[in-house]
Amino acid sequence: MKIREIILDFTSLLDVIMIILFFFVLYSTIDTEKAANQAKEAEASYNALIEEQHELNDEASKELERIKAADKNSAANQKALNAFDKGDFFTFTLDVVDKSDNWTLDIKLGNKQLGMIDSHETSDVKASVREVLQKSALSDDDAYICILSFDGEQFGTARAVRVINEAIESIQREYPNLYFSNLNSKK
Repeated sequence: MKIREIILDFTSLLDVIMIILFFFVLYSTIDTEKAANQAKEAEASYNALIEEQHELNDEASKELERIKAADKNSAANQKALNAFDKGDFFTFTLDVVDKSDNWTLDIKLGNKQLGMIDSHETSDVKASVREVLQKSALSDDDAYICILSFDGEQFGTARAVRVINEAIESIQREYPNLYFSNLNSKK
């Protein structure tokens, strides 16, 4: 018997294997890029959440300190409540001029007129309110209840209330025993 030589040609098989390997590498690179992008997005989201958590912790700490201060000042707070019951409290009455952005803020302590702030006469509402409060001989330790009264249906009221509330919040940092409340009252 004669032995035949058998020649096997693996060239086409090698081509197929190389093509499969090429697509495998190509798609794994694309998947790796997607995974890397998702990881970057997740990291950015995580960092934003961490930053937000730090801000919330700071706000909570400030609020806790304010609550502790209120507890320390319970006698002054009771005095303020008794004064409120007798009508001795600050009233901030907002009056918006019809169909305009102009407004006036009338400030009283009990029945005593302390001052009036006009929106087109001043651009620094905070300084104007502080000046009126200082005229009342208010000290840092005094506790008073303050009510901002306005007609929410008047045109321009929302904008004016926002400006006044920002000024009041800033003033409350200087006078932590001033307790403000908003009262939307229709005329």
